[in-house]
Amino acid sequence: MGSNLATENAVLSPVADYHRKSMGLEAQCTVRVGRKVASGNALLEAEELVFRGDFRLLIPFDKIKDLAIDGDALVVRTDEQEARFELGAAAAERWLRKIREPKGLLEKLELGPQSRVAVVDVPDAPFLAALREHTSTIAEGRVPEGAQIVFFGAEAREALRKIPLLRARMAQNGALWVIRPKGSKAISEADVLETLRGAGLVDTKVVAFSRTHTAHKSVIPLELRGKAMPRRPILSLPPGEPPEGGTKKKSAAPSRSDEPRKAEKKSGAARKRG
Repeated sequence: MGSNLATENAVLSPVADYHRKSMGLEAQCTVRVGRKVASGNALLEAEELVFRGDFRLLIPFDKIKDLAIDGDALVVRTDEQEARFELGAAAAERWLRKIREPKGLLEKLELGPQSRVAVVDVPDAPFLAALREHTSTIAEGRVPEGAQIVFFGAEAREALRKIPLLRARMAQNGALWVIRPKGSKAISEADVLETLRGAGLVDTKVVAFSRTHTAHKSVIPLELRGKAMPRRPILSLPPGEPPEGGTKKKSAAPSRSDEPRKAEKKSGAARKRG
């Protein structure tokens, strides 16, 4: 099917699907993947792009590395392949915006156009693309002083060591979102919450970031805002006191200065015996 015909036949219609959330976009179109070409039904879900025809495709948004418009086609690239959805120019542009701007997620993350955002270790290309278009100020790979919202990706417990540094850079009334993989043995919800509380933060909200990741929101409590984080006290024993249950220290060995006195006492005792 040529691109002009694809433009005419790409019809958008609402989708009634009671088993999964949908963005409400569906189109009859041609899809090309390598040498394979098929006509069928394309569906834009909340977190994935689906095609059903002579072959099937399911492309989760978090696997998309690049999105582009090429003529009448929406070009979707992942690490494994490139798929061209011949939707027509207007429809392709609309689908691209829908994928790049997951409004439900941005609303849940409490993002506004004027938000000053910092992103550290979050390799999610569609999310980053949506952030760049939705917010006026975004810093990637660093946290400027006074950042209002910080997104931090942690794939393992060791990464959580960065949290105190991120807290020190964020605005006092700002928010830190920690994004971790779901069901991972490398990092758990308990690991995240314990680290947040140890850094002087309180967790206030949890949202589904994607099919594979969860986001935890934390803020600085009111009583700690504008104050330096207190250091944990170092516990030590008073000098001269042995530890509980321990043994008493042995008396010190006699010094050399005491030896002449002992010798005088021995000689005096010998004269008395004589």
